[in-house]
Amino acid sequence: ECATNTSNCQEICSNTIGSFVCSCDPGFNINVTNPFICNGTNGCEHNTLLCEQFCSNTVESSVCSCNSGFSINLSNPARCADVDECATNTSNCQQICTDTIGGFLCSCDPGFSTNITNSSLCDDIDECSSNISDCQQICTNT
Repeated sequence: ECATNTSNCQEICSNTIGSFVCSCDPGFNINVTNPFICNGTNGCEHNTLLCEQFCSNTVESSVCSCNSGFSINLSNPARCADVDECATNTSNCQQICTDTIGGFLCSCDPGFSTNITNSSLCDDIDECSSNISDCQQICTNT
């Protein structure tokens, strides 16, 4: 029955004398009402997926997920890849964005300082009013 695909086993078919038995891959169990299909079990508890950061159980299976600042690696869904927020323009940095592992840092060009209420924004430093310019006569902030 297994060799001719007449068993209808969803995952593993094992021949017996005159019949067959269905079984499931690790992390799955035979459905109680339909012995041909497999239901997900607590794959996270058994660590069958080897998730790098998070594992979540669903009705049918288990899935890996990642912390904020990371996304599932497309070539290995158990691993997480750093998201470059600067390259994807999700940082909202007004001037300079520096990518870090799992995040990013905003900074400002010379003559500007980081806004104290919103660190992604930059404020102009008025060198004239703060008397840090080297002007001998008239100082004009630019």
